[in-house]
Amino acid sequence: MSLLAISNLSRSYRRGGKTIAAVDDVSFHIEPGETLALAGPSGSGKSTIARLVLRLIEPDAGRIEFEGSNFLALEGSALRAHRTRLQMVFQDPLAAFNPRATVARVLDDPLRIHGIASRSERPRSIAALLERVGLPADLTARAIHEISGGQRQRVAIARAIATKPSLIVLDEAVSALDVSVRGQVLELLLDLQRQERIAYLFISHDLGVVRAIAHRIVLLDGGRIAESGDARAVIDAPQSAIGKALLAAAPRLHRTSPQDT
Repeated sequence: MSLLAISNLSRSYRRGGKTIAAVDDVSFHIEPGETLALAGPSGSGKSTIARLVLRLIEPDAGRIEFEGSNFLALEGSALRAHRTRLQMVFQDPLAAFNPRATVARVLDDPLRIHGIASRSERPRSIAALLERVGLPADLTARAIHEISGGQRQRVAIARAIATKPSLIVLDEAVSALDVSVRGQVLELLLDLQRQERIAYLFISHDLGVVRAIAHRIVLLDGGRIAESGDARAVIDAPQSAIGKALLAAAPRLHRTSPQDT
């Protein structure tokens, strides 16, 4: 049984009196401990799919199964319980978090809200989360806007893993980082995946980054699947027009893909 199974997912918007199909009959699955990349240009439907998977918006049609449950049918306490197993890391933590909140407050929230640690236990749990993502414990008193972009993204990852999720959605999570910092964050994600068997839905327009982290890939164009398969095979020899265009624009990352590790 797949960890996440998306079947015939569709979502349209009304814009200027016209109906725009943002996601059109999309199906894919993710296995435990696997990284599936959604790649495509701006407007291809990547972020809409992310919001649908997280149930930030509802689909017009289709089915989402997560950990064996009909995710779209869940409500109330059942939905809240499943949300601990499904987390997200955004492109810009400054937009996702209160920039004036301290690192301690950002990490305390999921521990408190989901009852993961008692009040007396939370400082120790926060220090452990920071250590897990390669940050010093003395960062806790700093405000989010006072730390670097790479540190903010590590804090975002620490917050995501606080609830021990089985799946993390990463929406352009490394695209705003410098190349050297980007590589370090990718290595962190791979290490967490090896240690914790976390699955990733990794959303990006950059095939170079995708090749460094993904096992399989789905290429989107205009809300539809243009091509899918093994990430290395698709990226090395794309068959679709959009795949060839993305490959031509992709910077090369000189590291092994996850299939080599």
